[in-house]
Amino acid sequence: MPKKAIHTTLSEDAIKLLDKYTALKKENGELVYGNQSKVIEVALDLLDKHHNPSREDLQSIANRARSELNMLLVGKATFLAYISGNFEKAFTHNVATDILEWYTQKHIDQMTCREILEGLKTIWMAANYFYKVEIEEKDGGVFEVSYYHDLHELRYSEFWGKYFATFIERHHPCRVEILPRNSYFRLNIIPK
Repeated sequence: MPKKAIHTTLSEDAIKLLDKYTALKKENGELVYGNQSKVIEVALDLLDKHHNPSREDLQSIANRARSELNMLLVGKATFLAYISGNFEKAFTHNVATDILEWYTQKHIDQMTCREILEGLKTIWMAANYFYKVEIEEKDGGVFEVSYYHDLHELRYSEFWGKYFATFIERHHPCRVEILPRNSYFRLNIIPK
């Protein structure tokens, strides 16, 4: 496509960004974009994709839907349990073990309680179910885990409390106490 010359004035901050990305190098020392024109073309393409989602790839659309529309990522088995009317089936028929093993690259039986909890924290936050998860280890190997959500619904806390308690008790020798509240719930994980 033929190039057209333009003249424009930019703020100092914009010039700094333009210079930064013009000078950006790959590991081998080669420039990523080569010149200011290429940086501007790439930036305009990204801006166009942002304002015209049909031009984005599926991953970008999923990321935007999660952040802008507050959508959740749900496993198929859990979704089928929801729509069956028997949501408690999700406590035992889900892919949480598969997801955790995929994420940690370890078999569930090789994970410590902390590794299980940290993996669950990361995955469920990435799926947009919780905006904050705090894990605190107490004396005697007891863990207190608080899950914070923005649904302000006791049923939500009760559901996910039971979901995680069932999962953790199945994969770690412990007893789990659930303390649900409207905007968060806490699990007390007590080793056997």
